[in-house]
Amino acid sequence: MKRKGLSFFLASALILGSVSVSFADTVYTVKDGDVLWKIAKKYETTWQALAEYNKLANPNLIYVNQQLSIPDSVQKDEPLPQTAPEPAPEPVTAPAQDTQKVEVPAQVQADYDKFMAAVDHQYAYNIALELSTNPKYWSSSLGTRTAGSEAEHKAADYLLAEMKKLGLSDTEKVATDVTKWQFNGASLSFAGDSKVIQPHSYATAATPKEGITSEIVYVGKGTMYDYDGIDVKGKIVLIDLDQRADWWITYPMLEAELQGAAAILSANVGGFAQVNKDALNSQDICGPTSIPCVSISVNDSDYIRAKLAKGPVTATLKVDNEVSDGGTSYNIMGKIKGKSSDQQIVIGGHYDMYFKGFQDDSCAVGLVLAMAKAMKDSGYVPDNDIVFVIHGAEEWGTTYSLFDWTTGAWNMINKAHPEWVGKTLAFINFELPAYEFGDYTSVYSAPEMYSMIDYYVNEFPLSPNPVNCFPEGVKTAGYQTYTYSDDFSYYAAGVPSTVNGFLLQEDMETVFPFYVDRYHSQFDDPSTYNKDVMDFNIKFYGALVSYIDKTPALYLDYTAQYDRLLAAFDEEFCKASGGDSAAYLAALNELKAAAETAAKKVVDLNKEYNSAVISGADPSKITQLAAEAKALNKKNLKAFKFAQDQFLGLMYERPIVPHEAPQENIQLMETIIDCLKAGDVVKAADEYAWQVNNILEWYSMYFSPEVIAQQNDMFWGKDNQDNLYWGTGRNFTPANVEAATRGLMEKYDAPGSDFSAEIAVYQKAIDKQKIIYQEKLVKETAAMRDLAKMLK
Repeated sequence: MKRKGLSFFLASALILGSVSVSFADTVYTVKDGDVLWKIAKKYETTWQALAEYNKLANPNLIYVNQQLSIPDSVQKDEPLPQTAPEPAPEPVTAPAQDTQKVEVPAQVQADYDKFMAAVDHQYAYNIALELSTNPKYWSSSLGTRTAGSEAEHKAADYLLAEMKKLGLSDTEKVATDVTKWQFNGASLSFAGDSKVIQPHSYATAATPKEGITSEIVYVGKGTMYDYDGIDVKGKIVLIDLDQRADWWITYPMLEAELQGAAAILSANVGGFAQVNKDALNSQDICGPTSIPCVSISVNDSDYIRAKLAKGPVTATLKVDNEVSDGGTSYNIMGKIKGKSSDQQIVIGGHYDMYFKGFQDDSCAVGLVLAMAKAMKDSGYVPDNDIVFVIHGAEEWGTTYSLFDWTTGAWNMINKAHPEWVGKTLAFINFELPAYEFGDYTSVYSAPEMYSMIDYYVNEFPLSPNPVNCFPEGVKTAGYQTYTYSDDFSYYAAGVPSTVNGFLLQEDMETVFPFYVDRYHSQFDDPSTYNKDVMDFNIKFYGALVSYIDKTPALYLDYTAQYDRLLAAFDEEFCKASGGDSAAYLAALNELKAAAETAAKKVVDLNKEYNSAVISGADPSKITQLAAEAKALNKKNLKAFKFAQDQFLGLMYERPIVPHEAPQENIQLMETIIDCLKAGDVVKAADEYAWQVNNILEWYSMYFSPEVIAQQNDMFWGKDNQDNLYWGTGRNFTPANVEAATRGLMEKYDAPGSDFSAEIAVYQKAIDKQKIIYQEKLVKETAAMRDLAKMLK
């Protein structure tokens, strides 16, 4: 599993609230997709009252993590009439399900009972233990099994053999092209000192065999400012690193290289690997191979700094690393053949890992194989092919890319088996599935699957409940799958996808403590195992696979896509920016009507089929209904791919509706100009400027132009567009404001500065972003109408 540092999820310490809050009031923290009228509706007041109470100059301009004060005088017993700043369509809910008890055919019940009895969580644990603790499948004494490595290849052979042993058919190792990363080990020793530190490397350059012997220099957080007056040429630099509150390792590494350093040591003082001061951490580098870059523990960093306090420290760093193009990773697959191979369901996890990677993701591999075993042992005969795929190269798979994770899965669905798009009913993915993250669990999915998941959990009788874990059960409010795991590569390609709720809490912003403490460290070990969680996940998702398999019409509900588009649309902004709001809203309403009709057709067809099977109807009638459902699936899956092609955009790793990128940038830049015209550079910089371009401007505030040029080339360089994987064709067009960002930093402490140059840069960028916004809006308007036609 992959999780970047800042992007849209920011450490709260970085956010300076613009609203003073009374302790007597309720405080609401703005979430992604919020608009003021929706928040007002939640608290049974009006958007006008909230705007006035919070002194909002522009009610349409609120920001993620902004705190809004809800007056304690708001009356909850008499809801007030709601009016949005301008009339807009209301969100729709899925068609109401029949509240009567749902019956299932006797054979479906029998299959369920047999599967439940056959589930063997101990088998899953044994697989996870073998993969994570057998040194045969490690690259170094610290563990680690990375893309294209010998350890990954050996594990691939083991998994293929296990699939054969289970009796799966069509077993295969599917080769995919990756950058090879073979980490064999590293050491750091000191002149005149017997202590030897064992670091963990990133996917970066190796040292010469004899190592690099040089002076160590401590440079704080490793920003361009930290090098002022310090000569690091040919030296080893030591930095403090917090990859959640500050920046990803890529930036201080590239800055160190630019400053002439020979290598870089990083200690995770915050963000990740906080379980104790001996923890190491490793992440994908999201950049070029650069200079040798390793992780050391905080205790080891403290040791070095204590030595530095007494005088110069000379050390020898050895890193035995191979990062090279032309590597091969393998996706391992096998099948349980269905009565028909026209459709399929794919079940997956990944087997590459950092350190011993017990939860991430050896337990997922164990779960996938345990599900296959239970299906085989129970004699389950699926209607459709059930395909089990264990992916390689999820954590990292290529150099010089900011989309360098989930490359194995991307290659699988886009290169090896593109024909799976349109025939795959669902991809069910797993990450860290044997840990109890909280009192509840959830399912992240494509929005079009929200209704199906809600129905499965809350109304379908063969949906297992958690036992001895997750006391609050499975929450089904609808949680859009993010970019941190293999399901996103399938989702973006046009396959309805899910993953178990594994790290982000219900607000989809706050991470569970495991993520801060143990993620990608040597403390992701078997001590974290919870057998009840593993048992529940095998049963819950195994039964979900059976439900999808035995329900003839796939329950895709495009009203959730309508809700998503509606939440992203700001009518007042659209009018002010020259967009055709009337056309957009009309297209939204067309989509709404078509989506409601299409969802009802699915529900009605499934009810009719279910009743026919239970009542023992003429087999020809059942066959006819199944054929109708298969034709409907083909139509709806085509519509699903179209919807993702048109409406699934990215601001780097953050899924958005495409027009949201210029909309967000323009709103931020207009606010920055207002601040600068008022002479308030501190507010402009601290609250707004760093957020432009999905906070990429944050990096421009702290790192040299040459470093940012590499970042920009990896994103938008014309010669790097074939190295974007799941970001291909989805990334946003940035506002070109780096000169203004740097100008604000230069004038930050200079009272009375002239900001006319910066204002001109922002205004020029606003004008260009408005053109992009209008183009996106026109394209989305046409696409909504086309999708509505496809659903009819």
